Amino acid sequence: MKAIGIILGTVAVSCLALSMSFAQMLPPAHPGYPAKGVSPVTGQSTANDPGQSNGVGGATLEASQAFGGGKAVVNDVSDANNARITKSMGAGLLPQTDTMNTVTINPAGATSTVIN
Repeated sequence: MKAIGIILGTVAVSCLALSMSFAQMLPPAHPGYPAKGVSPVTGQSTANDPGQSNGVGGATLEASQAFGGGKAVVNDVSDANNARITKSMGAGLLPQTDTMNTVTINPAGATSTVIN
């Protein structure tokens, strides 16, 4: 039983390490925020994506709109029950509907704190 745990743990850690290494190769080329600074200690660039152009202008907006393409989900919030509402009573109150609820609602604390 202990050997199975060790094997599964090793496989999980290996998969995590592989996914991290492959993720470094996958970022797309995109306009970023170029920084001209370099680290005083290591001399490496401090930009997240050095060499990229600055992300401003109309071309960047058009590229961002086209990014999702057909994968963008249309948020359809239509609900058939909304057609039943005849009058909105305000925040925190139930609306009037075509088939009004006949149950009387006990406001919090109206009769629950009464001591006989």
